[in-house]
Parts: sequence; structure tokens; C-alpha cells
Amino acid sequence: MNNLTSPKQKYERFKELFARSRQRYLDSGGNPRSFPSGLKGDYYRTDEERQELFTLGRELGRVRIIGDDFHTAGRSWKISK
Repeated sequence: MNNLTSPKQKYERFKELFARSRQRYLDSGGNPRSFPSGLKGDYYRTDEERQELFTLGRELGRVRIIGDDFHTAGRSWKISK
């Protein structure tokens, strides 16, 4: 991931990663009126891109995972396993 400092830069990168995977889906013959399932192997993005999306999403959504707890917007709950 690049050195993105502002929330605007992070959001633009987030959108760019989704746009790339959407274009790959369409280039591979995907239906323009639907989206990939999101199941493993049907992401149309690399593992690095997927990891970067998770990281950016957590930063932009102010999500923190501490141990087995999920924290966001002043609330927290246990992550079920």
C-alpha cells in the first residue's frame, strides 16, 4: 500500500481497487447487471489488493479488532468463531 495520509486519498484508493476488480469481472465475461459472488476465487482481485481493501476499510470505517473483540462507533462485541 502506498503512503496514503488523508482520508480522501484512502477513499480514492479504495474506490480504485473496487473499480479494477469490477473491470476484470466485466472483461472476463461477467454480467454487467450483477456482481461477482465474493466467494474465495471469485473476487477478481489479487490477494494483495484484497488485503489492502480490508486494511483501508478498517481505517476508513474506524474499525479495530482487538483480540476477539470488534470495536467501532463506540460499541464492541465478541467475534464468533
